[in-house]
Amino acid sequence: MIQIKISLIEKVLMPLILSILMTFVISLVSTLKALGFNDITLVGWMSAWLWSWLIAFPTLLIVLPIVKKFIQILIMKQHANANQTAR
Repeated sequence: MIQIKISLIEKVLMPLILSILMTFVISLVSTLKALGFNDITLVGWMSAWLWSWLIAFPTLLIVLPIVKKFIQILIMKQHANANQTAR
């Protein structure tokens, strides 16, 4: 039961924190680029952040497991290739 809770927390908490941090920085940069330093407001930035986070979080929930599996396959192939060349 504890293992299931940890797994569920990892599957939701990691994308949650990652999406908050990424969209926070990206929305600031894109808002600054679009409006400049003089015209940016906290409300405008937070509005841009909220919209980007609403897209990023569900996207990460869907994409992250696929990326993890892809990386595992890549690592296994590289490991198999390294073993074949070592022989």
